[in-house]
Amino acid sequence: MAQEDLRNPVVVGVDGTDESGHAVSWALEEAARHGLPVRLVHAFEYPPPLLPFYDAATGLGEDHLREVARGAMARELSCAVGRARTLPVTGEVVDGPPVDALLAEGRRAALLVVGTRGFGAFGELLVGSTGTALAAQAVCPVVVVPAPRPENVPGGPVVVGVDGSACSQAAVALAFGEASLRGVPLAAVHAWRESLRGLAEGAADRERGAQGEEAEHGMLLSEALAGNRGRYPDVEVDGGAVRGHPVRALLEASRGASLLVVGARGAGGYEGMPLGSVAQGVLHHANCPVCVVPPA
Repeated sequence: MAQEDLRNPVVVGVDGTDESGHAVSWALEEAARHGLPVRLVHAFEYPPPLLPFYDAATGLGEDHLREVARGAMARELSCAVGRARTLPVTGEVVDGPPVDALLAEGRRAALLVVGTRGFGAFGELLVGSTGTALAAQAVCPVVVVPAPRPENVPGGPVVVGVDGSACSQAAVALAFGEASLRGVPLAAVHAWRESLRGLAEGAADRERGAQGEEAEHGMLLSEALAGNRGRYPDVEVDGGAVRGHPVRALLEASRGASLLVVGARGAGGYEGMPLGSVAQGVLHHANCPVCVVPPA
């Protein structure tokens, strides 16, 4: 969000759960850093999803359920306004399924923020269902916020995945801006899986090939960071190029992080892919907030 339009708000999806409460808390802090307004959105869907209490809910009628939604929004908004102090905060109940409603909001948002979990069709908690759909389709960055953990402290680094793709370049730019605003280091991680081409070669040849690959990937990482290093000289950059699975490397690096930033699609994806495997992997398993960035 380093270059966000200051007229666009940070939009938060709320539904009255603890998970959405964590999302609101994170969004208020983020909006304060950027001087942005906050907009709370509660999606009202009727008939309601097929929850175990579907019959009872529909028996209450649409008007009654809409009033319940408005009451919940009023409480969420009052709480957020009290915590935000001078930060502009608004809220609205909008019609439609949560994903559709938030995607529409995202067209004029600086950022979309949601909690990690929501209730699925059979009342079970689903990890990343709404967040995954938004990250795959939104035109603005999407942040999925888990419940706070003791190891994720406010002063933790910002971690960014780097692979040289267009989405990765946008993620790197955003991550530098976030690290600068927060006054924390940036951990840049580029992970690759070792080539299989040298399996038939001798040990010495394999070692030379591995060293060559390591140098090549190290150069890719340096080039991906070069421009933003100049723009953000205050940001201390750690991390590096490592052999291994990208998801595993990013999750390891993000232990104790304040934010993990990845591109929606990586270098291994294709143009029509809505969300890459690395973005999906970290969304489902990270213990810190994850920001998924679309192509610039």
